[in-house]
Amino acid sequence: MINFFISAIVDIVLIFSSYFVFKNIISGPTRHRLYEKFLSSFAKFVIYIFILAVAITAITAFILYRTRYISYLNIVAPALVSILIGFIVSTVPTRGIGDEEKKSKQ
Repeated sequence: MINFFISAIVDIVLIFSSYFVFKNIISGPTRHRLYEKFLSSFAKFVIYIFILAVAITAITAFILYRTRYISYLNIVAPALVSILIGFIVSTVPTRGIGDEEKKSKQ
């Protein structure tokens, strides 16, 4: 049970660190265009997350199976999916249209 909690904490740290890395590397307009192109609706969002998570897990399982490290699958695959989640969270716009109006009034 303690291994589960350690893995969960590491995954949360990976999500936040990848969020901040991608947010600082990719410019705001580029992130917004990625969001508008791929994640403009919630249905697309759910489908893309599911397909990408399954693909990452399958590829990781295949690689770990071929290298005989299959026992680490439950650690490595969620870590890689956490990096994906951090990237997707970084593409979500953080400012709304009303923020520009509030800024100009002050």
